[in-house]
Amino acid sequence: MALLQTTGKLTFLRVHDVGGGFGPPTDFLDTEAILKLNTEPNRAMGFQLRNDGNRPVRQGMLDLLRDAFNNNWTVSVDYNLDAGRQNGVAIRVALVK
Repeated sequence: MALLQTTGKLTFLRVHDVGGGFGPPTDFLDTEAILKLNTEPNRAMGFQLRNDGNRPVRQGMLDLLRDAFNNNWTVSVDYNLDAGRQNGVAIRVALVK
């Protein structure tokens, strides 16, 4: 697994029920929030929004992404990506000026 970073403008932001997931069986994300950036159109990143100790931080990530989407702001996303996959798990989100 590699920790990567990408920066760009959001082209896709989706939130769905627990268990909905995203992607094909060989590249599936078990996450509730999914995003895509214009700089990596074939890659999706996601994170869980479950009621656990990470919920406040992940809700903050979603709020920041929602603001970035609505205002066409640039974001930077750090994510974990397994070898051979296109879809990764986002662990940090930041606004970039």
